[in-house]
Amino acid sequence: AKSYIKSLPKMPKKDLSVLFPKANPQAVDLLDKMLQLDVEKRLTATESLAHPYFDLFRDVEEETEAQQSYDDSLEHEKLSIDEWRKHIYKEILSFSPVARKDSKKRSGLSL
Repeated sequence: AKSYIKSLPKMPKKDLSVLFPKANPQAVDLLDKMLQLDVEKRLTATESLAHPYFDLFRDVEEETEAQQSYDDSLEHEKLSIDEWRKHIYKEILSFSPVARKDSKKRSGLSL
């Protein structure tokens, strides 16, 4: 994916407020900050949730942060499609969601 993106011609950044003229300006600002290609400039999930756009919706007491960073150790691996499939399948099998008993809000879904 990185090679493909690097092979594309350089294009000027689009003004999202022009693309979405009727959108909430805070939503446009958030989207712009979340879509930064440079990972150093892009908002983290925690920073995104703290954006003013979410002020009406968020409950800080309900939020949790990951206990460990995202593991991108396979980012630079050259794996075949079959190897990627096996890896993804193993990841799915090992996923274990955490059910929070202290949650005030209930989605109706069980984990």
